[in-house]
Amino acid sequence: MHCLEIQSHLTPHAILLEKDPLSPEDCWAVLRAAKNDFLAILGKVYPEEKPLESAECCLVLYYLEATVILKHLQRPGVVEHMTVEEWMARSRTEPDHAVIGVKEHKTSAQQVATFALSSEEETWFDIYFTRVRPQLLSSKRSRMTTDDQGGDGRFFVSTAGRPIFNASNDLNRLHQKYKLDPVTSQMARRIFETATKDLSDQQKSLVADYLTHSSATADKHYRMKKSQNVVLASMLLKRLAGDLSADSAEEGSSCSAHGAARDAAMGSNQQMDVQAAFDQLLQTNPVTLDGDVPDKNVRTQTSGQFQRQLYERWLKAQMRMRVRHVLSHFGRRQPTESRVDAWIRKQGWRNNVPSAASVLKDWRPVGSVDTAIDCHHVQNLVRRQKWKGLVVVDIAGKGKGVCATRQFQAGEVVCDYHGPVVTATEGQRIHESTKEEESGYMFFFRNSQGIHKCVDAHSPECNCHPGIQTLGRLVNHSRKKANLRPRLYSTPEGQDIILLLSVRKINVGEELLFDYGVQRTSFRGEGLELSWL
Repeated sequence: MHCLEIQSHLTPHAILLEKDPLSPEDCWAVLRAAKNDFLAILGKVYPEEKPLESAECCLVLYYLEATVILKHLQRPGVVEHMTVEEWMARSRTEPDHAVIGVKEHKTSAQQVATFALSSEEETWFDIYFTRVRPQLLSSKRSRMTTDDQGGDGRFFVSTAGRPIFNASNDLNRLHQKYKLDPVTSQMARRIFETATKDLSDQQKSLVADYLTHSSATADKHYRMKKSQNVVLASMLLKRLAGDLSADSAEEGSSCSAHGAARDAAMGSNQQMDVQAAFDQLLQTNPVTLDGDVPDKNVRTQTSGQFQRQLYERWLKAQMRMRVRHVLSHFGRRQPTESRVDAWIRKQGWRNNVPSAASVLKDWRPVGSVDTAIDCHHVQNLVRRQKWKGLVVVDIAGKGKGVCATRQFQAGEVVCDYHGPVVTATEGQRIHESTKEEESGYMFFFRNSQGIHKCVDAHSPECNCHPGIQTLGRLVNHSRKKANLRPRLYSTPEGQDIILLLSVRKINVGEELLFDYGVQRTSFRGEGLELSWL
């Protein structure tokens, strides 16, 4: 396997004397030193999808951790506890930023850590999530079962496929690799806080809240967590580190978006004033799914200067709310455009109506993986067994297999492993009594009560769906190239359902694969008899 050797392309920065304290720019020295190597590694997995060596995976992981800790000044606990669900739930705001909220981290039990990634950074994180993280989770040391989320559901996982244990140690290792004096999270936060002394009080408040240091009232804390203010704070941090020009180049936004970002970073308070007026308007005219935009008189009474901006912001907020409402109906399974259009028309909205095409343009699975089966759309597909976007094909050396006829997003429900659920003992009896070519379709598992069960899919058709060939049983095995993972769900009625969810983006024409997971100790030793694997 050919892999590029990781090398530093920049010389270490000079050791700073005590009389010359670190500056915000110095805090990012390791990010500048490692960036060329980091981008070269990303170029191997996207778009070519070459496997990475362990050291290369580590560098990608450490660089992204350092981005969160040093560039966005988040505590190590944020890195350690950020979840896949929080990544998938990120929101987008102008100019071209993705805002992420991390709800649980040891150092901030009562506050939500929120930070804004630039479009370039979001691309890095997405490549890690769709290309590098699946490789980490496929590690032989990773202990994965059919009912876990991989890495305990954490976004950042180690080379063993487990949650990050100590992000501070990873940050220190990155500094050691590039022979730089270590900069800790605490040092960086203190240095940037000191550098805010020349900013206005409003800007100081923005930065303090970005670092979750605000001691303001609950209402003000909520206001400061608005996505646009999170982005403004991120831009201010870049300005303090002398990275304004680099930021503008990487954003790739329109000229007007660049101008807005530059004005904000240079201290313009207009955005703050508009936001304050908008917050005031929301107190009496909150954004609702079925409400009408406040009329001009109401907006003028709130702010004559910004009444037009208030109109546009209210409509945009309602549009986002309506899009989320539509997406939530379909959960973690992408619907067809006609189905979305029919459901939107059913809502009875007359103005400010999202189009089905716009809803699907940037479609991503929504909601928790834990509640994927609660979606009525998914339940209907399980009940009717009419999974779209899949086709059965003949694959050389394997026989039958299943390929995608449309693109599937990471975390999406692709299909289920369908068949009568019997006891493990009955499953073993059926396995022993069926023909060898039909014996490879018994899915053994342990349900939520700890009882060993089996999905009996040895027959191409089940009794409950005559004339329909179920697809999950035909998905082939791969431990290293798996793009699906099975997850067990139990309905309130006690029915056990195994859904197959994508672990990364799946392209058109790609074969669907999941790790059957049969080891010598699997299924209480029954795995020894499963010669079909």
